[in-house]
Amino acid sequence: MNLEKNVRTDLILEKDVQLEESSIIEEYDQIKVMKNQNKENHYTTILFPDITEKENYQKVLKVFTKEIKNYLNIKKNDIILVIGLGNEKSTPDSLGPNVVDHILVTRYLTLFGEIEEGYSNVCSFIPDVMGNTGIETADIIKSIINDTKATKVIVIDALKTNHINRLVKTIQITNQGISPGSGIQNNRAEISKKTMNIDIIAIGVPTVVDIKTIIENYIKEDIIIEDNLMVTPTNIDFLIEKLSYLISDGLNLSLHKNYIRQNNLL
Repeated sequence: MNLEKNVRTDLILEKDVQLEESSIIEEYDQIKVMKNQNKENHYTTILFPDITEKENYQKVLKVFTKEIKNYLNIKKNDIILVIGLGNEKSTPDSLGPNVVDHILVTRYLTLFGEIEEGYSNVCSFIPDVMGNTGIETADIIKSIINDTKATKVIVIDALKTNHINRLVKTIQITNQGISPGSGIQNNRAEISKKTMNIDIIAIGVPTVVDIKTIIENYIKEDIIIEDNLMVTPTNIDFLIEKLSYLISDGLNLSLHKNYIRQNNLL
């Protein structure tokens, strides 16, 4: 990859200009889907308008569900583990835990017999952040994988962007896993197929941008800012709620053929 030095972002398209230029672009009524796939590495970036508007929400949900189904490719005997990364006490970082709160889990039903036709074997977990647990998140996830015998892992996390126009208006999907905290130079152990020996699908939404990026966008030149200041929308709590329902809805619809949405008013 053609990664720019000192670029503090989690979005693949912002790290690799060549990747963005070579992407296949599909458009669905103001929603842009950028795909770059080779034999092993798959990246999909969905760019969309404000989802606080009901019609936009439904359109983005439809596109996200279509795209995530292509990554999941669920088989009959799969055991899917859904992980929500982040800190529930920090709103911009709470996307992962909020998504997991709305995931339909079914694995416990295996204790009483078989899972009903049309539903997959799904379990979930919120590992919290290393600052609270003192344990490397990747180690916790690896232990749970071993215990549950999971065959696929879905990881959801909040990301950092270098473009204000992509803030909470982008969903990134990849089969290349994730390094929690990489966008703010707080790298934790990588969560990927290479480290976990299992298929990892990472879903992320940028919820913060640093103040240096915003100012540079306006004055069009490099500046020096000593403080590490991150900016997030004033209505981030409302946006996180909407995004968590959207992503969990898309996952539930993809994981369970017979799933019936409960939040149709959104």
